[in-house]
Amino acid sequence: MDSQTATMRQARTLVRLALWTAVGVVLGGLERLIPQPIPWAKLGIANLAAIIVLYGYGWRSALLVNVARVLTVALFLGSWATPVFVLSLGGAIVSVPAMAFVRSVGGRHVSVIGVSAVGAFVHMLTQFGIASILIAQHGGLFIFAGPSLLAAIISGVLMGLLASFLLNRLPDALIQQ
Repeated sequence: MDSQTATMRQARTLVRLALWTAVGVVLGGLERLIPQPIPWAKLGIANLAAIIVLYGYGWRSALLVNVARVLTVALFLGSWATPVFVLSLGGAIVSVPAMAFVRSVGGRHVSVIGVSAVGAFVHMLTQFGIASILIAQHGGLFIFAGPSLLAAIISGVLMGLLASFLLNRLPDALIQQ
């Protein structure tokens, strides 16, 4: 492969990752319009972009998309450098390597649904850990962890089902390098 072909391939990959970041930003904005059954629990629709990128481009690209999405949404919504931003960023940073680890270790035995459920669980658990340090500064906050983690697993399964559907239906040009 000559250097011009390699450059074109890199440019194409960057454009696709930018597209998936934009999809995550739009989904994150739309998600804010959906009523939340539990005040601090969201469906995690915006994480679809990271899950799809994880399967098509790898964990580093998925992490980049997830972090860029959180930063962009925070800038648009004015939550930059607030506790909500720190919680969201922390969850986004920790959940992608967790999903990649489960995908790698589980191989064919763990589906996109399982990977997504683990990502949602780890995301919520990370947020509780950060909140207990930054906000509550004690373990009392973990009283709410049980229902929140259960809600995270349920939403992770739902997002995994949707991600699996999309991975099987979207053109390869959008989901693979």
